[in-house]
Formats: sequence, structure tokens, C-alpha cells
Amino acid sequence: MRLLHVIQEMRTGGAERVVCSLTRGTRDAGHDVAVASSGGELLDGLDVQHFPLPLLRRRATAVPRAVVALERARGRWKPDLVHCHNPGMALVVSPVTLRGRRMPALVSVHGVPEADWPPTARILRLAGLPAVACGPGVGAALEEHGVDVRATILNGVPPAPPPTPRSEVERELGLQPGSPLVLAVGRLVDAKNHALAVRAIAAVPGASLVIAGDGPLRAQLEHDARSAGVGDRVVLAGLRSDARRLMGSADAVVFSSRAEGLPLAALEALASGTPVVAAGVRGLRELLTDGEDSLIVSPDDASALAAGIRTVLDDPALREHIGAGGRRVAARYSEDRMVSAYIDLYHEMARR
Repeated sequence: MRLLHVIQEMRTGGAERVVCSLTRGTRDAGHDVAVASSGGELLDGLDVQHFPLPLLRRRATAVPRAVVALERARGRWKPDLVHCHNPGMALVVSPVTLRGRRMPALVSVHGVPEADWPPTARILRLAGLPAVACGPGVGAALEEHGVDVRATILNGVPPAPPPTPRSEVERELGLQPGSPLVLAVGRLVDAKNHALAVRAIAAVPGASLVIAGDGPLRAQLEHDARSAGVGDRVVLAGLRSDARRLMGSADAVVFSSRAEGLPLAALEALASGTPVVAAGVRGLRELLTDGEDSLIVSPDDASALAAGIRTVLDDPALREHIGAGGRRVAARYSEDRMVSAYIDLYHEMARR
């Protein structure tokens, strides 16, 4: 089968990493795969044919140009099935595939900010492509807003790598040796709400917060850290190819997001066995069980997040308990299982 993935860009992010996993996994299973996007660093090393698309940037006026570019790619690649990712790309794929009548097409929905679900649902209904949810929270949101869910295929991750020795992390990042290390992973954008973690770490004496990720809010977060009096305890580490190894080195991993789909970073943190402290928002609350595999705290509440961090840092028995629980949860979300489920769906759709 010839498959074409269509996504806005291939920069570091959860949906983009799912495309990488599916590209490698389906190619290993004997399928031919190409990607259409505006480009990005994740294409490096993927060894796949790439077709350039313009960025939409939420501009309806950019859709016709993207449709023309994708039609050109379709003519050259001649896919048997088109798999697009997130609502904007569904608007581009729909006319090219004639709403899936010219060739099978589907859209994976990886999650949007809570306030964006109503317009997201309108876009998906307009596009008319079968929708696949990446997790139960996304599936519930789609159904709440009147979108039929063709399938829910859970995101998955590979097994955890060995952790980086703590001394190496402390030396490289300039951390106080032996001090508690709290890690946050994700793009520096509003939805990830890293500013909340910065405010929380100010109420955790002696602990350092390392944020692995990059994005437009970097300067604002640096300002927030200085304003909170923790400029010397907050490290913006940028994009890290070793983020999973850092998870294994940390004392806790925090998720302060305002909304999620089924975050790969959370699955990776659980697989590492490092205690997770997370805001109880959609996408996380369906994945986690408070006191069993994580501590769940009130969303957008810096005091609650700080209290959760202090609890896991101060209680070795609890850290061991929820770390072991996290590993058990992560074992149910394997990358191989995700790839296999998508391949089954591709074959089912191709037969119709």
C-alpha cells in the first residue's frame, strides 16, 4: 500500500512524532510511505520522500494554495490512502480526495485547547473525513461536539532508554549537586502552561526546574522565572534529543498543561518510572490515576502543583509506588501496538 501522511509541519511535537513512528513502522511492515508538510527537523533521518506544503497558520486564505500543492503531490505519489493529522489538514485533504471518495482518507485528531473544540468540530464536519482520536479524552471531546469517531487508536511509545547519570545532568546544566530535579517537557507555548510550573517551583525550596523544549514563549518564561525569584533554579534546556533519558534522571516530571490529547511525553515519563505530577485536564485525567501511577492536582493552580511536587520529593515510598504504577500503565501504550492498529485500519478502509 502507498501511504501519504499530511501534516502542517515536522517540527518537534507530539503529532509530528506520531507521524515519524507511523512512517517507520508501516515502512517496516512493507508499505511505501511519503510525507507532505511545510518541513521541519524531524524529517532529518526519516529517509522518506517529502512533498512541500505551505503553512496555514490558521489562515483560511492559505488553504487553496495548500490544496494545489497537495494535489500536485497526490499526482506524483499516487497514494492508495491519505492520512492527515489535525483539523487544518483535513480541510486541505478533503477536496483533494473528494471527501475520501477519490481514495480513502482519514484525519487523526491529536488534541486542541479546550476552547477550540467547537470550531474544531465544525471544521471536521465540513471536511467530512473519518476522524480517529488519539486517546479517550479526545474521543469524548469529539463526540461531545457532534463528531462521529471512526476509531480511537491510542498513542504509543517505545520502551524507556537508560537514564543519563545524574552527575552528568548536573554538570551540563549547571545544577546544584544533590538538589531535587523536576523536569517539564514540551513546546514553550501557552497550552503547555510552563509558567505555572515556574511559579510552583518557587514554592519548592532547593528544587530546580528543567524545561526541555523550545518555542515562542522562551523569553517570557525567562522573565517569569526572574520575577518569581527562581531565575537561578529554572533552566530552559531547549530541544533535547535525550529528553527521555533526562526523565529517568529526574526526581519528578510535571505536566502543567491547560489541555492535552494523549501526550507522548506523559507516556514516556510513566515508562521511565519517574513520579509524575500532573494537572487534571482532559487528556491527562483519562490516562492517570491519582495515587496509583501519578499525583493529579487541580489545573492552573500553582499552589496545588507545588504541593504535589513537595509530596513526591518528600515521600520515598510514594515515589516508588507511583513510579512502578506508571511503568505498568505505559506498558499498555506501546508504539508497536499503535502502528499495528493503524495498519489494520488502513487495510479496512482500503477494502471499501
